[in-house]
Amino acid sequence: MMQKPINLLAAAFTALLLINGGDAQAQSAAKWQSLFNGKDFSGWGTYLVPSKSAADQTPIGLNKDPHGVFKVTDGMIHVSGQDWGGVFTDKSYSNYHLRYQVKFGTKKWPPRENAVADGGLLFHCSLPYDYGSKCWMRSIEMQIQETDIGDYHNVGAGVPLLAFSPSKDDTDDVNQYDPFAPLRPTDKRVFRSGNFESRPDDWTTGELVARGADAVFIVNGFVVNRLYNIYRADLQQQTTSGQIQFQSEGAEHFLKDIELRPIQFQQKGEPRLVSTRQDIQISEKGAQTIEVENKGEEVELIAAELIGKELEQFDVKLPKFPLTLKRGEKLRIPVQARTGSTSGNQVKFRLETVLGPVNDFAVNLRVQ
Repeated sequence: MMQKPINLLAAAFTALLLINGGDAQAQSAAKWQSLFNGKDFSGWGTYLVPSKSAADQTPIGLNKDPHGVFKVTDGMIHVSGQDWGGVFTDKSYSNYHLRYQVKFGTKKWPPRENAVADGGLLFHCSLPYDYGSKCWMRSIEMQIQETDIGDYHNVGAGVPLLAFSPSKDDTDDVNQYDPFAPLRPTDKRVFRSGNFESRPDDWTTGELVARGADAVFIVNGFVVNRLYNIYRADLQQQTTSGQIQFQSEGAEHFLKDIELRPIQFQQKGEPRLVSTRQDIQISEKGAQTIEVENKGEEVELIAAELIGKELEQFDVKLPKFPLTLKRGEKLRIPVQARTGSTSGNQVKFRLETVLGPVNDFAVNLRVQ
């Protein structure tokens, strides 16, 4: 896994959970709805083409799956990866919070049999079905690839603004999410801030907050990328809605618990989160605690963000999101340095709502 020499600041726009003074409830302002019933592909369609390496290049197309690329197994979507394409919702969506779980299998297909397992979440999708690589709809991609979940790719739905800086992926020059950098339009790949994925044999939770023409990518409770003002120059308009599609791209993987809820833009009042310590020194020897109290109106928290460099050195035990923190309630989040961490490495810890980061709240974490 590459180390990320970046320095991050809050974006330009604006677990162990222990409670004092009340119970913080894992609840949401809007009800979640399942997009996949766990039994069949009702409400979904498919579009597939043969892999470029396949001996049989007979066209496949819309709602045909001769090789069983997409199957329902034990309540999950089993994606074999043999043919390239996607499974997509019949409906279009806007202003939503989407979450799903993904786990990679072992089977890989040419021409990616020796590459990391790959897939993707495409959103704001629109026709044609064969816009990207002759098999994917016009869209924006939240990458689903081993060690790279949360990278941004562009598949023609418009060009967003991102804050990014030069970085390294092994010896390759890349761009990486960096809130210190100015916002710039790009249709090129932008790497996520860090790798927060589960072990290869465990499920990773991915989330997408699609808010107007903006989007936030979340992996296992950590914000890893932000997009602003997705804009179609040819139409002279923002891209704010579309279908949702999951890719088949040469690798076996599994998807489950695909659900969505509309975003509520009404806020009862201003939360005021206060930490007992603004600066916390951590080490490998034992966990310290981020203790947060809400002294304002209740707030629903959906994620956290680490802002800094070498983020994987910080072991933060997040609570189960989303959760609602009422006035007077506290939450405690253990944090510890991982083995081999760099002394002096420092990050900021922030908390996220569906409308963006909590205003005026950050805790500095520093490795001793």
